[in-house]
Amino acid sequence: MIRHLKRIQLARETNAPYGAGSFTPGNILIIGEQASDPSTAPEQLPFCDDVGCSGWLNNLLEAENIPEESLFWVNAKNNDGTLIKLKELTKVLIPSMIFALGKTAEKLCIAEGVNYKSFQHPQYHKRFKSKQQYVLISQLKETCSC
Repeated sequence: MIRHLKRIQLARETNAPYGAGSFTPGNILIIGEQASDPSTAPEQLPFCDDVGCSGWLNNLLEAENIPEESLFWVNAKNNDGTLIKLKELTKVLIPSMIFALGKTAEKLCIAEGVNYKSFQHPQYHKRFKSKQQYVLISQLKETCSC
């Protein structure tokens, strides 16, 4: 199954309130920024595409066998530009780790007072540092014990 489709399926199976992936306590929470084109992404599913930086990131995850069942994905901003209620989400999800992808996600974590680890947004890394290892992948491998 294509990774982003599996992420959508896992969200349905685990009754995720929003976002994508396995909404299971103890999973790693990965926070992106916002849908690249909110008008064409009504469900606001983060990194659920097979093109652009989403496709690039999904290919890296697949190549390293990172288990999608260990991850839950959200965007920091809703389609209308408002921020998600991260503190409320973390009270239910109780993530083992929070990974913020990009400045918007990092600012949300700071504002909500949650512990997180920051990474460059995949779009930035793909565009400017694609010949270098994307540290998120090695951190996920280490954290997921893959």
